[in-house]
Amino acid sequence: MITIITLISRPLGYIREAIQAYLFGATALVDAFIVAFNFPELIQTLFFSGATSAFLIPVCTKYLNEREEYSRIYSTFINISIILTLFVSLLFFVFSSTVVRMIAPGFTEPAKVITNNLFLIMIPVISFHTVLSVMKAFLNAKEHFAAPELSGILWNLFFIASAVLLGKELGIYSLAIGVSAGSLAQIIMQYPYLRKYGIRYHFTVDLKHPSVKTAQSLFTGALIATSIVPINSFVGRVIASYLPHGEVASLSYAFRIFILPFSLFAVPVYTVMFSKISKLFHDRDLQGIRAHIDSSIVLMCVTLIPATILLCTTGDLCVKVLYERGAFTPADTAMTNRALFGYGIGLIFYALSISFVRVFNAMHDMKTPALIGITSIALNAIIASVLMVPFRNFGIALATSIVSLYNFCFLYAILKSRTGYSIARGAMRDIIKSLLAGIILTMAIVGARRLLPGGLFVPLIISAFLTIVIYGIFFGSYYKKFLHRR
Repeated sequence: MITIITLISRPLGYIREAIQAYLFGATALVDAFIVAFNFPELIQTLFFSGATSAFLIPVCTKYLNEREEYSRIYSTFINISIILTLFVSLLFFVFSSTVVRMIAPGFTEPAKVITNNLFLIMIPVISFHTVLSVMKAFLNAKEHFAAPELSGILWNLFFIASAVLLGKELGIYSLAIGVSAGSLAQIIMQYPYLRKYGIRYHFTVDLKHPSVKTAQSLFTGALIATSIVPINSFVGRVIASYLPHGEVASLSYAFRIFILPFSLFAVPVYTVMFSKISKLFHDRDLQGIRAHIDSSIVLMCVTLIPATILLCTTGDLCVKVLYERGAFTPADTAMTNRALFGYGIGLIFYALSISFVRVFNAMHDMKTPALIGITSIALNAIIASVLMVPFRNFGIALATSIVSLYNFCFLYAILKSRTGYSIARGAMRDIIKSLLAGIILTMAIVGARRLLPGGLFVPLIISAFLTIVIYGIFFGSYYKKFLHRR
């Protein structure tokens, strides 16, 4: 179900990005919007929504069969989220100019003014997305995943409508209005589904409830662990602000393409895995946990390895199809493709590192991913700063891939040492098969593009066909069994 929703949502995301690229290209205006949007998004992910989904599902799983208690702790966490985020939002509103000078140090003064105005419009996103994350956690614990994922479609529609209807009159500010209005609509959309599962809101804050104490013990580790990805992304954008105009925008456009296969194949896997392992850990079923981790790793490898190859061998074509029109020039395409290649190399490790953070979180261990994550932030900043000089945006994107590999390796090693977990022989055999198929696919696509130079859609179609044929030969029976289970 999550994959189907993503198949609908992601094309809308690309339409959104294509409209943004058509109207504003890869310019200083888009750089200002991206930086202004990323900071409130970072804050709510860093301190609120990211940590919330990480620790709330293990906490509320205990109360699944107690309807009134479930509603009581739901209301408590909703109200706590509202109080805290309103306070933080007020501080940012008062000190917005100082914040902008910190997050866009390389911008010119006119660009900083525009960034500040955009930032003020999008401050409410901090509260909206945090409340949404609490709703999502309580619905996911009930094994309902559709409504929170569907809300992404609604957000895209609001963004697109605002850009199209208000773009000529309000310019870049139309995008900020779409962001805030769409975020509010996402919250409203959850209420019918919450009522369906008997989750009722009450104006109460029960700080003495046992669930609050459990959440407090898990919060700090969850906060740090789930903050690593957005912090690293934010650091990369700040460093990129020292590069020529358009480099920040190119990273954003490239990341949007990079995130498609991640959202299609990794997000559904680790979203379900998180809920499943939380329950298995509650039942002390360690064998079930190991089997579920193995199956999740294999599924990601047989889907994301071919996706990685497609991103790296046909990235330029993807950027042209999605963005090269209007104000988005061939030079912007080349710049965006460089960043996409840097991100694409580490796709599988990006997915595995986030998935293993969820494994530790499901087993009530928030500290281990947090400690690994802290070191990765420093490592990312160092690598990005060093590689930015010779490779510009490619170096910043490549730093993300290197840090993802670092995170996964350490998390896997620690999980193995503490629980005795290791990838089963059958799973390892499938991973090796996927790597072998990937090598063959890479040679086939590169050879096809050399034999058929030029063109746009024909090379893309041939590359997709080769992927289906080669991976179908290696994993045809696996895909059939998986689809049959669905």
